[in-house]
Amino acid sequence: MNASKPFNLEEIFARLKVNKRDEPKEVLNLPPGRFLDEGVYLCEAIHDTTSIVDECERKRCIETLSSWGGGEPLVFFDLETTGLSGGTGTYAFLAGIGIYQEDSFIVRQLFLCSPKYEQAWLSRLLDIIPNKPAFVTYNGKNFDLPLINTRLLLSRMKPFEETKHLDLLYLVRRLWKRRIGSCSLSNVERQILNIERESDDIPGRFIPDLYMTFLKTGDAAMLNGVFYHNEMDILSLCNLFYKVAFVLSGQSHDPYEVNCAGDAWYRHNLDQAKLLWAKAAQLEPPVTEALWKLAMENKRRNNYHEALSLLTKLYGMGYRKIDVAVEISKIYEHKLKDAKAALSWADKAMMDFLQYRPLALAWQNRLPDLSKRLERLKRRLGAS
Repeated sequence: MNASKPFNLEEIFARLKVNKRDEPKEVLNLPPGRFLDEGVYLCEAIHDTTSIVDECERKRCIETLSSWGGGEPLVFFDLETTGLSGGTGTYAFLAGIGIYQEDSFIVRQLFLCSPKYEQAWLSRLLDIIPNKPAFVTYNGKNFDLPLINTRLLLSRMKPFEETKHLDLLYLVRRLWKRRIGSCSLSNVERQILNIERESDDIPGRFIPDLYMTFLKTGDAAMLNGVFYHNEMDILSLCNLFYKVAFVLSGQSHDPYEVNCAGDAWYRHNLDQAKLLWAKAAQLEPPVTEALWKLAMENKRRNNYHEALSLLTKLYGMGYRKIDVAVEISKIYEHKLKDAKAALSWADKAMMDFLQYRPLALAWQNRLPDLSKRLERLKRRLGAS
């Protein structure tokens, strides 16, 4: 929902200097919605998703993300709170819930008009969230869910019983952190989802102060941007859910994304990781790091000839030549028992070190090991 005009926060705070003891008798200028109970207000927005993704595709995405907590029923969840530190002194005043109903994506926003109505607000929150939800959040495992469950326990109510919880922050870091740096949702929106928010949006750091000012005045007009911010968070979570699933399923043609997707799969499905690394090495420009990981995995699986083929290719591409030559030498010496070939590649490693010595600082401490390898192999060949 869009606010009528952009906010000048300094003017708002200067204009609304009200005695902290004053408590408004009524709430004014709330966005379109309805009261469910005294002090508990609900807004709803319906978004048509048929042009974005159908039910079959949604189920495929859930299956792809099941290893990280994806499940059904999907509940996209985000809170606006009185602070960012958590703890019993922090409480939520606006909950955004995104759920699917047939071909529509419904965003429900439950607003708390005063902390004295928190128990009723929590009760209504439990009502509008499906039973045993599969939450999709952004840093929700560390903040949103622990906070809301703390408030439920303080109100002597039963915490949420989750079946699944997909916290997209962890996957975003795995897939894009090296490329974009900051993984704040706003930065991910701009750089990964290509979403630019309207000027109505309120930065998250201002939201607690705006709510405290509202509690003094009862005028909710200043919170229009907060409602917009929360709704956009839910919609971005939904878009990000499909973007992450798209990349992890191997449909991306970006070599960087495909390589990072292989890394993400490594602890869950090694075969899928290898497929993605192989694809990343074949795309343009090829990701040489992916070839290295494939080679090391083949070595661990005792596929020595396949590992040698990949490592030899890497050496020809100039990738980590000293490391690659040493690994080839190790395979020939310890696995294939070919001391002559092992010596040849150890010699290459030493020549590369001498040639690139000013750039091979990381190898300084490993040089004695390489020298010992050369001496050992020479002695072995001399004795034979």
